[in-house]
Parts: sequence; structure tokens; C-alpha cells
Amino acid sequence: MSQLGQFIACILVVGILTCSSLSAQLTISDPISVTQGDNSFGKKSPKLALNANGELMVFWMRTGNEAFFISTLEAGFFSTPNQILFGGINPNLWSGSLGPNMASTGDNVYVTFEVYGDAIYVVHSADGGQSWGNPVAAFIPPQGRRATIPTIAVDTEGHPYIVYVNTNASEGDAHYGMVRSNDFGLTFTDEVDVSENADGDEVCECCNGHIEIAPNGDVYVAFRNNNANLRDIWLARSTDDGASFSSAFDVDETDWISGVCPSNGPHFTMTEDQIVTTFFSGTGSGGSGVYYSTYDIDLSAVGPTIDLPLSNIDFENQNRPRIHGNNETLAMVWQENTDNGVDIAMSVSTSGPEGLTAEPFILASLASTQQFPSVIFDGERFHVVYEDNETGTLLYQEVIVGAVGLNTEEVLSFEIQPNPSSDVITITRESSKPAEMHIVDLQGKIMLSETIADKRSLIDISYLRPGIYSVTIIEQGRSSFQRLQVLK
Repeated sequence: MSQLGQFIACILVVGILTCSSLSAQLTISDPISVTQGDNSFGKKSPKLALNANGELMVFWMRTGNEAFFISTLEAGFFSTPNQILFGGINPNLWSGSLGPNMASTGDNVYVTFEVYGDAIYVVHSADGGQSWGNPVAAFIPPQGRRATIPTIAVDTEGHPYIVYVNTNASEGDAHYGMVRSNDFGLTFTDEVDVSENADGDEVCECCNGHIEIAPNGDVYVAFRNNNANLRDIWLARSTDDGASFSSAFDVDETDWISGVCPSNGPHFTMTEDQIVTTFFSGTGSGGSGVYYSTYDIDLSAVGPTIDLPLSNIDFENQNRPRIHGNNETLAMVWQENTDNGVDIAMSVSTSGPEGLTAEPFILASLASTQQFPSVIFDGERFHVVYEDNETGTLLYQEVIVGAVGLNTEEVLSFEIQPNPSSDVITITRESSKPAEMHIVDLQGKIMLSETIADKRSLIDISYLRPGIYSVTIIEQGRSSFQRLQVLK
């Protein structure tokens, strides 16, 4: 990410222009809109992946006038949304965690979706989401059966594995099925029963699952079971590249009994020696809320179920958790009812799963409702994207862990006068060396970029609308920013 991109991620906030630090370990950016405030692209069901360059790809859907979109965070800026065409197919676009899913390895990117009662489909991009092939039917259920709520993973060679709920016509007799491809999604194998070793005869008929593939080819699938309305979370494991699932483990001690499908499934991340699974439960040691547990890969042993604390003791109703990370560095995000409505909460640990309960916090206290977050770690920073009802767009935030944040020794000083202003500002610096100057609005849009080479530079801002902007100066590796308020 460029220096300007890092600053844009850190300075955009309504009313306050700062890059906030929760503690010495974290630098948390303020939210920006993935589509620069344009709500015509919709905001449903964001999913995240990384391309071959390690750049963030954001996938989401628009309902009503149905469409799929993908945007890439390149050099600190989100690209214009690229529409993924359906090829004449009319998909069923369920919202939230039940919606379409995306996964990638390198520049092999896949999106899976369904036509309920017809088939599970997949569409493939071999160039990091720039262009897409036609949809392929990955699984067509036999007569009298339905396939729904697909999710996807991609192995190290770039081939997709898709899991889904397989039910009868009345959504009973449900199990988790999986198909996989050995030719980049052109054809798929016959179905494998993923959940056959879970207790009882059925899985939750309308809950999403989650699949990941280990570097050694082992396949893991987490799902919500339904053993006579005991709707706990199970983890199935395949040690033969997905040809069969010979073991399954109950990773949920809350033992939630519910006669109604909660439409709410698990999510997990893999470390070198553990699977860390998070999920919502309607009951447990902490009551209704978010929980997580670990599975030791070498020992095939499940750890205790941990209640994730609220970010504030006065808040309530945690839900929709997601998790990602790399060995000791992990983060969970979820939605939580606060004084403002529904906000996105987060917990970050640099000491493995044990540290996730230490310091949960609200990412940004915003108006209206923020929901259905997704998170991914790129080795240096966590990327978080979620739905925002206030703007009608997806919002993005970045959480930098450890020493990756801004170096205070590299920050330069400058002044803006007058501030607030309505027509012309003067930027005063200590140096007359050439520097980049950028003015950026709250949606992440660059309103002005130019090179300044004097200690005092006059900048015309008369064309800017009233509001809060950031002014960023970058000079020979040193950078700084300040808030600018424009009046009329």
C-alpha cells in the first residue's frame, strides 16, 4: 500500500480527523466507503479474499436489480466495481451469511451461488477478478432434492471445493455435501457426504457452513448440526483431499436447543496446529452471544468453548462472528447492539486464541445499523468490510498490528491557515523541498492532488463543498495530515 493509501485509510472520520490507536499494538483506521459513497452498487453480503499481489478483493451483491460486483484495493484506493455477469442465469440471492461466496488462491478467484431447486453454480476468474468466465453448474441435485447455501475454498493449485446443504423438497433430511474440481472449475466430481459422522441424522437445513483447505490437502468443513433440534457446531475433516470425510468433531459445548432454524452458521480460521471456530449460540455460559473453540490438529482434540465478552458491559446481542489470522495473530469481528444501534465490534490477539477475550472494542460508533462484517489478514494488517445502512454502501476499515503502523519519526509538520476556510488556504512548511499535497473527502475520493515546492503555498478550495476533508503532505518518505473544514 502506498503512503497516501495508508494515510487515507487512517484519516477519514466524521467530525474527527485522526488515526486512532486502541493500544500500543493497534492502529485503527476510520471507515471509508468501498464505492466512494455511491449506493447504486448495493451493499449485500461482503466477502473478502487476496489476489496474487496480496491486494484485498471485496465481493458483494446487489438485490432488487440483482448483480455481483468485485473491487480491488490497489495502492490505497478501491477500483471501480467490476460486475460479474450471470450468463443468463437468475440466481437466488439470500442476504447476509447465506449469500453468495468468494474464495481465491493467487489470481484464481471463484464465486459460488445458487438457483434454488436447480443447481449450485460457480464462476471463475484466472486474472484476479478482472475478467470472468461463464457460470458452470458444479452440482445439480437429483430428482426430489434441493441444494442451497454454497460456500467455497480453493486449494494450493487453484482448484475449487464447494460445500452446500442438500435437502429434500420440504427442506428435511438435510446433510452437507461437497464437490470439487481438478480443472479450475470446468467440471466437478460426484458429491461426497461431509456430515455423515456427526451425531443424528440431519444438519441445520438453512445455516451456512464454512470450508478451508490446509496446505497438506486436508479439508475442513464447519457446519451447524440438527440432532433432534440440538443445533450445535461440528467440524468435519478429510485426510484424502476431500474424497471422504472420515471424522467429525463437536466443537460447541453450548448445546443450543432450537426448534427453529437460526439461519446462522460457523466460521473458522486455520493456524499451523489449530482450527479456531467461532459461532453464535442462543445459550451457553454467557447466554445468547458469540463463542469460539479450538481444535488441535495433531492431537485431534477439541478445546473448551469460550464466551466472547461484549465490547461494553451495557451493550447486548452479539451476532454474525467472523475470524481470520495467522498463527498467533488473530482477529474476530461481529455485530453488536450499542447505544447507537448496531455497530461492528472486534477483538485482536497477538497471543493466539487465548488473547481474543482480552480487549474487545467497537471499530467505529456510527449512526444507523452496521452488520454482516467480514475480515481477512494479509500478514501485516486486518481488512474489515461490512454493510452500512446509513450510506447504503459497504464500509472499509484497516487495523494494523504491531510496528506496521506509521513511524512517528517520519512525520513532518505543516500548518493550514485559515482553518475553517471557504476559498483559499495557505499551507506553511519548514521545507521548500518538492512534496505531494492531496485533499481527500470523507468517502476516500481525492479532490485535489498537486506538487508544492515552497514553504508557503496558496491552495484554491473554493470549488469544494462544505464539509470535512483531509490534507496530506508527503515529502521524501515523511508524511503528515491535518483536518480541513470547508465552509460556505
